[in-house]
Parts: sequence; structure tokens; C-alpha cells
Amino acid sequence: MKKLNINISKDFSKYIGPREKRIAQFSGEDFREKFIDENFEIYDQINIDLDGTLGYPWDFLDEVFGTIARKYGKERFHEKINLISNNNYVISKIEYIVNNPDK
Repeated sequence: MKKLNINISKDFSKYIGPREKRIAQFSGEDFREKFIDENFEIYDQINIDLDGTLGYPWDFLDEVFGTIARKYGKERFHEKINLISNNNYVISKIEYIVNNPDK
């Protein structure tokens, strides 16, 4: 099984931005394009460590995880994406976004 490990705070930034890269640095769009879109079909599993940032705006999470779930389906999302965090709240926010794509 081919796995990719991503630590957002170390590999991207500990200061998370908004949804779109035209608005500010470290956006969800930027993260998704650089880390998820390029690797989704290449790797069997993508482990994403969410710890170490100074929080996550809802629009960042929706842009990254909601877009992937809408694009590939939530079943494939759950097969490929493994969320890692000591903070269950951020994982529950992502799960809500993934499981409620029209919200």
C-alpha cells in the first residue's frame, strides 16, 4: 500500500488562511492543489496530521475536504483520507463537511 504522510503545520503552515488563494496566503485552495489534488490518484492512503496549527477556518476545511468529497465521493474520501489529530473537534467539523456536502 502506497501511503503519503502530510503534516499541515510542518509541510504547509501553522497559520491557516481562508478558502481562496486570491484572498490570502496558506488558503484551502492552495493546500488542496499542492497536496491533495496532485496525490489523490497516486497514493492508496493519505494521512493528514492536523495538529500544530493555530486553528482552522470553516471555509479552509470546506475547500480542502469538502471539495475532495464532492469531487470523488465521500466513500472514496473515507477510503483514502486518514485524519490524525488530538483535537476531535476539528475532525468532527471535517466529518460534518464531508457527510453534508450541500451545507
